[in-house]
Amino acid sequence: MQFKESHKFNTRMKILSIFVFIFSFLLMIPSLNAQKKRYVVVLDAGHGGHDPGKVGYKKTKEKVIALKIVLQIGKILRTQKDIKVVYTRKKDVFVDLWERGNIANNAHADVFVSVHCNAHSTQASGAETWVLGLHANRRNFEVAKQENSVILLEDNYHEKYKGFDPNSPESVIGLTLMQEENLDKSLLLAISVQKT
Repeated sequence: MQFKESHKFNTRMKILSIFVFIFSFLLMIPSLNAQKKRYVVVLDAGHGGHDPGKVGYKKTKEKVIALKIVLQIGKILRTQKDIKVVYTRKKDVFVDLWERGNIANNAHADVFVSVHCNAHSTQASGAETWVLGLHANRRNFEVAKQENSVILLEDNYHEKYKGFDPNSPESVIGLTLMQEENLDKSLLLAISVQKT
C-alpha cells in the first residue's frame, strides 16, 4: 500500500512539475513579445478520442492527463487580460492533426503548445521539450515519426496531407524546412521551459 501511495504522489508531482514549467513560461510571453494586441496561445492536448497515446500506471491514458494539464493551464492563463487562449480540444475527442494546425492558423497564434506525457517505469522525472525543426538525429526522427503516425488513424489522410508520409524521412524533412521561420521563437520557449 505504501508503494502505491508513493507512486501516486510521484505521478502527481511529475504532472504538477510539467504544469509549472509550461505555465511559468507562458506568463512571461507578453513581456517577451511586447505587442499591443493580445498574445494568442493555442493549447493542444495531445491525442484524444480513439487515440489514447501512451498508457501508463493503472492504465492511465496520456490523452486524459494531457487534457487535464491543458485545461488547468488555460484556466490560469485566461485570467491574464493580454493573453487569449484557444484550445484544440476541451474534451475527449479525436482531432485530426491538420485540424489542430488549422485551429492555430485561424486564431493567428503566437505560440502553439502541444502537451504530451511519457510512460515509463524508471525514476526519471522532469520535462522534455521538443522543437519542431530539429530532426538532426535518428532518435529525434523516430519520436517525430511516432507522434505523427496518428495521421494514419484519420479518414482520407492521403488527400488531407497530399502525400505526406509520417514514416518517410523526406516528408519529415520537408515539413521541417517549412517550419524554419519559427525556429527562434520555438527555441526560446524550449530554453525557458527547461530552465524553469
